[in-house]
Amino acid sequence: MRSKVSFALLGVILASGLTACSSSDDNNTEFSSSGYIQFYNGSANSAVTTMRGTEETQVLASASYGDVTSMIQTETGNTEIEFYRTDSDDQEVILETRDIDLRNGEKTLVMLTGDFDTPTFNEYRFERKELEDHFRLFAVSVVTDQSSYDLYMSDSGAPFSEANLLATVNYENFEEMTYWAPDEDEEFNEGTYTIYLTEPGSTDVIFESNTVSFQFATEYVLVIRNSSGAIQNGIEIDLVLNSSTVSNLDDVNASAQYRLYNSLDDHDIEFTLEGNEDTDPMQVNSNAKTDFQDIEFGDYRLSATSTSDSTLTFNNRLVTLNQGESKAILIYQGANDKLTSLSFDESTQPQVYDKQVVAANLVSDFVDVDLYFVRKDETIESAEYLISSIDFGEAKSVTLPSDFYELVAVFDDNEDTQILLDRTQLLGFDEQANYIITIEESLDSPTGYKISLLY
Repeated sequence: MRSKVSFALLGVILASGLTACSSSDDNNTEFSSSGYIQFYNGSANSAVTTMRGTEETQVLASASYGDVTSMIQTETGNTEIEFYRTDSDDQEVILETRDIDLRNGEKTLVMLTGDFDTPTFNEYRFERKELEDHFRLFAVSVVTDQSSYDLYMSDSGAPFSEANLLATVNYENFEEMTYWAPDEDEEFNEGTYTIYLTEPGSTDVIFESNTVSFQFATEYVLVIRNSSGAIQNGIEIDLVLNSSTVSNLDDVNASAQYRLYNSLDDHDIEFTLEGNEDTDPMQVNSNAKTDFQDIEFGDYRLSATSTSDSTLTFNNRLVTLNQGESKAILIYQGANDKLTSLSFDESTQPQVYDKQVVAANLVSDFVDVDLYFVRKDETIESAEYLISSIDFGEAKSVTLPSDFYELVAVFDDNEDTQILLDRTQLLGFDEQANYIITIEESLDSPTGYKISLLY
């Protein structure tokens, strides 16, 4: 199970009368004197999107795909709100400006959906209520092909045959769900449940959550959305609360994927990734990577050997692949030239406007390597983007706007002397792909080191 919790990028709230609600506000019972607004980003090819009030340019908060801002408590009445992104030149691109009527005791959830080139901003409203030991549940789909889904829930531990059909959830159609076993209160009982999705009218389950704890007496919004990033062919569920918290639910039966890069210059590698069953070995050439390989989720044993030198080998490295996860595996020579590996998760965010780039230092001669991303009008001293102090055998990430960058790898010794390991020409980070950068030894480079860009 992977139950991810992500946090929106909360902006500075400058306007008087605006207050960000924390997770403790999920049990707040005094709603009648204020209005509430929150923004959820449900556009699968979007950039980080910021919401602000136009009066005195009051920045409220930002959200990436599948994320939500804090809920803002505010005075009631009409408020003009702008939504914008920032481009590669640090210029604002206005996506939408609209008057929003913030009403007493009501929450307005603004949801970005559809293609980010022609975005749709929907407003969904509901009255906040005093709740005790109960919760309310709303549901909406933002899946890009506009599919509908039958939504089922069951008490935790119960099979699908005992699940209860709540509704058919349609694209951009925001509905409140009705509890199947109400007591004197008609709302859902706090507790643990399992969530299922099927195609409309079908009993074939296409999504099953693990146990979900609904522990707050509050309103939950269930959002069905596309997977993104390295894995793009699945669906996920976000549970949005009245705070900056999104609980992300993966299908417990979803597969995973991986790709493997062989950084060695003069050795092809044969490797196996074995779970409970034997698998056929695969081969990857020197300085080459595999395509993404689909695989069942689980814990695996990675073993690898040079095809030309049997002493260059390792066995039984643990690699865990969770549901809906994509992992990169790098093969390289470590201390004393022994064969070793490094693995890390690849980003689940869209790679259209913003690129989450992972860089790995595979050079045992140098620790704390700095990697600069230098645009055409910059030097390493003025470069805005940098990954600093990448240790040997370590991977770090940075988020960049789509643009052209010269990559410069530098090591600072103890005497403040900078050693240039390698630099590239201007390279375009403009593919909708997950980029990996490796700093590695090279037989062909004048410095003995090179930078490789993989995607």
